[in-house]
Amino acid sequence: MRKYGLCIGVFIALVLVGCTPLEKVAYETVVAANASIKNIKVNHPECITGNNSSLCVTLTKATAAKDSLIDAAELYCAGPDFNAGGKCDPPAKGTPAATQATAKLQAALAAWNQISLDLKGVK
Repeated sequence: MRKYGLCIGVFIALVLVGCTPLEKVAYETVVAANASIKNIKVNHPECITGNNSSLCVTLTKATAAKDSLIDAAELYCAGPDFNAGGKCDPPAKGTPAATQATAKLQAALAAWNQISLDLKGVK
């Protein structure tokens, strides 16, 4: 069942991309990514101690991809409400800031989706 958790998370993220706001997709993906990474670390404690197996190296990359996704989502949502602990404040559509922030968040989502597939391949 553990093998399928990662696949389901990627599938949900891909399905949500077409029908929900980008920040919601990012949030759902981060939640799924965090759970998957924690699950793998619990089942592979050797990766916590710096093992250089392909699984552990890919897990390190997955953690970095998840962290990059968090950073991109924070950049995308940054604004007065969000910075005060409230809702996401994406940049106004059609502005250069919106174009850049959206592209960065989409790239971070794509990077996570790829590394999660890579991680599945080495498990």
